[in-house]
Amino acid sequence: MNKAIRGAVLFAALALVMSCATAPVQKPVEQPVEQPKPTAKGALPEAELAKARELKQQADAYSLGEFAPAEYAAAEKDLAAGRDAYDKDNTASKASLDKAIAGYTTVLSKGGALYLAGLQGKMEAARKDADDAKARVAVKDDYAKAAALGDRAVKEKNAGDIDSAAADFPQATDMFTAAAVSARDKKAAADAAIKAAAASEANAKKTAAAADTTLKTEGFAEEGGGK
Repeated sequence: MNKAIRGAVLFAALALVMSCATAPVQKPVEQPVEQPKPTAKGALPEAELAKARELKQQADAYSLGEFAPAEYAAAEKDLAAGRDAYDKDNTASKASLDKAIAGYTTVLSKGGALYLAGLQGKMEAARKDADDAKARVAVKDDYAKAAALGDRAVKEKNAGDIDSAAADFPQATDMFTAAAVSARDKKAAADAAIKAAAASEANAKKTAAAADTTLKTEGFAEEGGGK
């Protein structure tokens, strides 16, 4: 290769290298970053929702809303708000459910006391009826069992144990009622026995008198007396 051709080749190669060195570097195309989907604020208030439902169920079991209507209505509204915001805005949901829990607790306290007072009143009326029937003496064992259960129910009421007191008051009422019935039946049987004995004695006297009259009328008295 002559010098002219060799020089031309070197020049072309040098030009190619220079063009590559000066060409702008292409930046990679940026891919759009997928934004995370918005999530509910705060942790799910699962415990609060369960507690609010539990308290509502207990209040409804005894219709305590009738004894504390304003408090019950407010608690219902807060529970509904808590459910609506649940898993959407958990901070707001928890706040509403906390208010519902406090509201239902007030219903149970206020309404429960009034409800149990009514049950206690019925039991005390049954106890008085048993006392009037002298059941304390006539059927003392039955009366003692009813009294023990009634006293326990009063303690449960004072302790705020609605479920236990609500079960024990009616049972004690029934036991006092049964004791009164038994006492009255026992007295009625005794009265009947006394009347029967009196009637039997009267009949015996009447029979004896008739027989004596017969003896006298028929002259047996003289014969019997040897006169």
